[in-house]
Amino acid sequence: MTRVLLVDDHPMIAAALEMLLRESDFELLGRARTVAEANKQVSSLKPDLLLLDVNLPDGSGLDVLRKLSRSRSRPRVILLTAGMDESQLLTAADLNPEGMVLKTSDPSLLTECMDAVVSGKRWVDPEIAERTRQAEEKAASAPPLTRRERELVELVRQGLRNRDIASELGVTEGTVKVYLHAIFDKFHVENRTELALRAAELIAR
Repeated sequence: MTRVLLVDDHPMIAAALEMLLRESDFELLGRARTVAEANKQVSSLKPDLLLLDVNLPDGSGLDVLRKLSRSRSRPRVILLTAGMDESQLLTAADLNPEGMVLKTSDPSLLTECMDAVVSGKRWVDPEIAERTRQAEEKAASAPPLTRRERELVELVRQGLRNRDIASELGVTEGTVKVYLHAIFDKFHVENRTELALRAAELIAR
């Protein structure tokens, strides 16, 4: 029996999943509704499989996956999403979950994904795969970093705050913010965390 933890704040999704898993080889251990609850329940329940919503009230399921990716052992992860923007798609691709399924898909696709993932395969909804391919092509065609942008991205990767970056580069904190927003727009990145995650890829251009 594969032990499953659901991370999703929508009651209808939880009810539908419970019905879907009845008389199956999957046991629903419980449900977390937030990033904080997810981190706590993964540690305490130690599920074999995590069904993880991307958009949660206190953050992103991608943050949960990012934290799990730093662990020596983690459950297999299937991302559930109603839709992701380009930045989220690229971040998800970097974090490499075992499965990704659209919530609007036929329920049979979720069970197909779960069966595949449990057997050691990777399963991605065809629509998500195509949108990820398009996002990666768009990102690849973006102009490379300038020397100053490269320096700034490297300092963000090291975890420096704007004030420290400004001091390091000999510019004002306001200038750092301008540079950061320009980089966010240029590479369709939403925040510093995602920039740090993609830093190696961007610097290697």
